[in-house]
Amino acid sequence: MYKGFGSDYMKVIDALDWSNWKNYSVSTKRDLFSQILAYYVSPLKQVSNITLSQFELAGVKCETFEVNLDEETFVFLPGKKGAILGWDSGTQPLPAFYWDMKNAIYTKKVQDYQKNYGLQTTEEWDVFINESTSSLRQVDVAPMLVAKYALPVGCSYLGEFQAVTGEFVGTVDEFAKFEEQIKQALTPPQNFEDSLFFEFPNELFHENQFYAKLNPELESYTIFSHQLCTQEQLRKSLQKEVMDLMNEDQWEYAIGGTTRRLFRWGNELLEDHSFWKNQIHKIVSRPNMFGLSFAGDLKQFEITADQQLKLDQWEYCQVPLLDYLPLSTYYRPRKSISPFEVLSPKDYTYRKAIIIEA
Repeated sequence: MYKGFGSDYMKVIDALDWSNWKNYSVSTKRDLFSQILAYYVSPLKQVSNITLSQFELAGVKCETFEVNLDEETFVFLPGKKGAILGWDSGTQPLPAFYWDMKNAIYTKKVQDYQKNYGLQTTEEWDVFINESTSSLRQVDVAPMLVAKYALPVGCSYLGEFQAVTGEFVGTVDEFAKFEEQIKQALTPPQNFEDSLFFEFPNELFHENQFYAKLNPELESYTIFSHQLCTQEQLRKSLQKEVMDLMNEDQWEYAIGGTTRRLFRWGNELLEDHSFWKNQIHKIVSRPNMFGLSFAGDLKQFEITADQQLKLDQWEYCQVPLLDYLPLSTYYRPRKSISPFEVLSPKDYTYRKAIIIEA
């Protein structure tokens, strides 16, 4: 990233720290945000829909700006000096019913965890959680402009396709290159009996052509163009746009602030013991205290600027803590990537960021 703001650079960076930002008037915030857009956003980007918004989650509030850069929504995150990140048993003990295994489905991963950790006592669960999360640390996190949504790796957003009506809204010329392939894949069987059991696939993927992901509630697909890439290639491509990926510190701050809670919504897993899955789903789907949205379906990893991944691909096992630990702010999957490994959009997502630093 390049340094802006001239000789007053450090003063402005201090002003963008959350401890100061939250106390400013709306007019002061607008002036500071205008400077960010002028000095840190590529002049090739189309800037639109600048909106001052109030976000809140688990009692943490942040008034900040949303902005569209080339029609993609970004949110400004104030920086944080001395941010406390990592779990290390947290600040409060977790209730034992989080790891109730009476309804457990003993998948291979559950069996492996039991073999390695026991998972019978509070102490054994404590060890497991600590080894599944990042270590306690204090870091300075720079102010950032962060994409509201993650994208599949190697993909560029084209638009939305209605599976039932066949209508597409978006970049029509690009979509036309593989329109027939998509329509053919989504056409129900002509045989009546087979058509009774037809379901729209969760995704369609043709290497170096397109990736389509189903939005089940809308019976529509989000359509992306696709080009094979590695983490290294992705970062170089982003840097040409004056962007990058967040590192692990920045990612943990972006998802959970510095609350020291296991999840971005707090330490709570259950609101109702009988319907815990439905209740927690409502919380998982909410934007966080910065207005960012994170995947809650645990079907893809999100990559960082490091080899360390976030989120996970998880097969539900009906043990509350196992099923939701991968959504923890500090969770570390037992898998890493090489900078030169080709990454599939079916398995990995990424999130664009503009880091405001020297």
